[in-house]
Amino acid sequence: MTTEVTTYRYVRFALCCLLAGLAISVAAETITSGEWQTSISSYYYTAAGPVFTAGLCAMGVCLVVLRGYTDAEDTALNLAGLSAPMVGFVPTPEVGEAVDKAAIVNNAWSYLAVMAIGWAVVLVFGMRRRGGGGSWPSRWVVIGLVSIAGAWAVGVAWLLIDQDSFASKAHGLAAVFTFAPFALAVVLNTDWGVRKIAREADKARTRLDKTYWTLVGAMAVLLVAGLLLGVVGWDYWLLATEVSLLACFTIFWVVQSFDLMDPERDRMTTRPGDPVTGSR
Repeated sequence: MTTEVTTYRYVRFALCCLLAGLAISVAAETITSGEWQTSISSYYYTAAGPVFTAGLCAMGVCLVVLRGYTDAEDTALNLAGLSAPMVGFVPTPEVGEAVDKAAIVNNAWSYLAVMAIGWAVVLVFGMRRRGGGGSWPSRWVVIGLVSIAGAWAVGVAWLLIDQDSFASKAHGLAAVFTFAPFALAVVLNTDWGVRKIAREADKARTRLDKTYWTLVGAMAVLLVAGLLLGVVGWDYWLLATEVSLLACFTIFWVVQSFDLMDPERDRMTTRPGDPVTGSR
């Protein structure tokens, strides 16, 4: 096994450890205080707050660093990973809880600056590759670059125009753009997702097609159920929805990790030049 493969698998395992750490911290705080928060994000204001913020930042790094199986999946993971830290930097508004706007603004500007640097570096390397006779980026790479640039522009404009609104509402928007691309990544691992959305011809994916579709269906059902519980007025509907979806994502991550470690799949799909994931 090459060093690159070992590193790739360690990063995948690290993401599971980070999710486990967040779950343990939240559970410990709930047991110690004897009180349930209305969402995972609400634990920002408790003793679990540092783990919540640090965990989201580390998860974001893992998702961005990992190369997706296809360009489409890689773009989805990048978008989810880039949104995750902002969920931790900007707390969810809570009645009776003081919000440190100065800290939020400082963290947001710092993160947006890093995003701009990273985006520019990726663009420069892409242009150099093209200048050296390489191929044009795939449409999914372009979609990712444009989406990230758009999100960055929205964030910068929002901070310049209304910092109070940013401090109170950016959390929810970032959370949506973390969950949604990750859900797309699950769909992109189905046979239909690989062939129709990512437009890759890969017969190896049909083996676990039913498993991935089961997870997609479970996420859809849990999301609808959570929203219905919110409509009827249950205080903990958001917490239940977040926990159940994160559980589905964790199962997906573990299943996909074993799928990617299958020697037969590697033999069928890995191309020269990318021995880690078989990505195009």
